[in-house]
Amino acid sequence: MSRKGRRSGAKRSYTPWIILALVVVTGVVGYYIFTTSGAASGSPLDGQPVAQNVLNELAGVSLTTLNQVGSGSSGVTSPTAATSNAVTTTPPLTLNGKPEVLYIGAEYCPYCAAERWAMIVALDKFGSFTGIEYMQSAPAPEVYPNIATFTLKNATYSSQYISFVSFEQVDRNHLALQTPDANSTALMNKYDSAGSIPFVDLGNQYTLTGSQYTPPTLANANWTQIAAQLNTPSSTYALYIDAAANRLISIICKIDGGAPPSICSQALAQTASYIRLSTSSGSQLLASDAVLSGPAPSAVAARFAPTRLTDWV
Repeated sequence: MSRKGRRSGAKRSYTPWIILALVVVTGVVGYYIFTTSGAASGSPLDGQPVAQNVLNELAGVSLTTLNQVGSGSSGVTSPTAATSNAVTTTPPLTLNGKPEVLYIGAEYCPYCAAERWAMIVALDKFGSFTGIEYMQSAPAPEVYPNIATFTLKNATYSSQYISFVSFEQVDRNHLALQTPDANSTALMNKYDSAGSIPFVDLGNQYTLTGSQYTPPTLANANWTQIAAQLNTPSSTYALYIDAAANRLISIICKIDGGAPPSICSQALAQTASYIRLSTSSGSQLLASDAVLSGPAPSAVAARFAPTRLTDWV
């Protein structure tokens, strides 16, 4: 008796399995290409004008919300004073007869990405922007890749209280973009010798080197998702972005003489309070008590600013 099994009268077809395997492989390859190339090339919105609804959300954070947020999360730090007696010993930075706020950053920089949200919310309380465009921080291997943010390279700002000057030095692909003028470069060299970005000089009285909160706060969220939560005091985005904006608003009120009163008389404008701090050189510095409340030993160490522009240009 034969030990071989009986042969089926019909041939077995493997075609459906082959087709299924091809579909699966194609899908996996397609997904990989889409995700990797999409992250590298950025969102189709990058460099496009920001939608009006998002602009409205940025400008429309209410005073009620900002007052409720106050100092926000304990993870938010504040700018420091330029000297121990900034008003009398440091020449004020002005433009067109108004205190100047100087920003130097780069599109690729995730720390700049985080700080721009707060800066725009704050500055919108003193004036208005035009020309803001969508942007993302650089893709991996950049630390904290693809953070939804904005670029100010084509933006203009109008205010009767302050002037605003911005430079995006490097684009998302690490290519040179805008070069600060000599005076702005000198200020950055004076107060930010390590070359950390973002660098913000508020009237030459207070400076910020690095972001006030860490970029992962915004990870895996798009512009609409973040902006829609800015006017919700209990949201994570409000507790970081609005709180950081409150600190900037507080300082702007200090350098512009408390104008407008409708903003500067609010409790939110008292968010950044300062105490004297001795630096390693023995000189006195005014530093925010919010900075000193953390574990870092100094105001400089508390800065979220590992990004160095010199690493890329």
